Amino acid sequence: MSDDASPPSLRGAAPPSERLIGTLLDGRYELLREMGRGGLASVFHARHKFTARSLAVKVLLPEYRDHREARDRLLREARMLGRIVHPHVVEIVDAGIAGDTPYVAMERLRAKSVEALLTARSKLTVHDTYTIALLAAEALAAVHASRVVHRDVKPGNLLVVRTSSGGRTLKLIDFGAATFVQDEVSDEPASGILGTPEYMAPEQLGGARVQPTADVYSFGVTLYECLAGRVPFTGGLEQIYSQAMTGTRPDLRKLRPDVPQSFAELVDRAIDSTPTARFADGAALWEALRGIERDIRAETSEVSPSRRGHVRVPYPAPIEMQLASGQVVEGRIQDVSNGGIYVTTHAHVAENTSLLLRFALPTGEIVRSAALVRWAKATDDAARTALGLEFDGLSPIFKDAIDDYIKRAATG
Repeated sequence: MSDDASPPSLRGAAPPSERLIGTLLDGRYELLREMGRGGLASVFHARHKFTARSLAVKVLLPEYRDHREARDRLLREARMLGRIVHPHVVEIVDAGIAGDTPYVAMERLRAKSVEALLTARSKLTVHDTYTIALLAAEALAAVHASRVVHRDVKPGNLLVVRTSSGGRTLKLIDFGAATFVQDEVSDEPASGILGTPEYMAPEQLGGARVQPTADVYSFGVTLYECLAGRVPFTGGLEQIYSQAMTGTRPDLRKLRPDVPQSFAELVDRAIDSTPTARFADGAALWEALRGIERDIRAETSEVSPSRRGHVRVPYPAPIEMQLASGQVVEGRIQDVSNGGIYVTTHAHVAENTSLLLRFALPTGEIVRSAALVRWAKATDDAARTALGLEFDGLSPIFKDAIDDYIKRAATG
């Protein structure tokens, strides 16, 4: 897709990653649309030219093709994923270097992140949190058994996935920050701190090489957020580090009295400032979770009724939103329906706000559309906002493209 084929970015120049849409990578991966955009790489919905299989392909951004550390890290991610075969870890399909562009091809998941669920609901039920915890601990057990430390366990990297039978399961994704355990010879490039500060163990924040106990800590922070609606430590990096070292945080059961004492104690142990005081790894964590199963009260299912009558299906994609003031904010589409889209953003946008949107259709075509914010909900710590957007004047041709995607996704 050329820059002339799509409307210009609301911020000015279009992101370089958009130039890859419509291209054929390594002679076999047709890049259909962008699903996610990070600092060094973008993830595309791709179709294998010969098998027609739908995949997710992570591609190093064009401006980093000559950046040796970025290239090495993406290929290291492929090697680490190649070690791990588990139903709750994203499956790698292929990896390579197309010309001067490294890439990793993975299974494409029909999913919504735990972060997206938290943004819309603020908190999860005890039952749902426990179910997610068991599956995520299984994934970590497999990761740690493969001598790998993930280093970026957080709600955004845990996906609740729709299965072909209509059920739900969980997948751990994004091994871009992963490393081998400390006692292995590492070819890891020199780098600064990798990960998300709010979820990082104190020793990780301090820049030390880490053991599986660092993932246990991040896992504990994730559970705390699922139950309390907020992370235990906030602020800048130095503030988070100081709080994490002292353990100064709101008591979980005061914020959420319905959490069983045994579950709260498990979370507290997972986020202990001393690595040896935590569970040793994912396997030990899973065993501990199984041990408190009887204390978990039966609650509502993970699947909540839709706010609207439309069929909604996962549709991960970056989006730009322009307010009436001219301010442009970025967000991420989580799912799409015949009437509109569900978006998460770090900006504060009020209900009944009119927006101008710029996003990619399932066909890969970049379009603009007016929209109205039908509902908005901020998380308890106001770090993220969930938006229900209703299209206003979207072309019938574009609506047909969305309707076709929904029909195909809803029928598997």
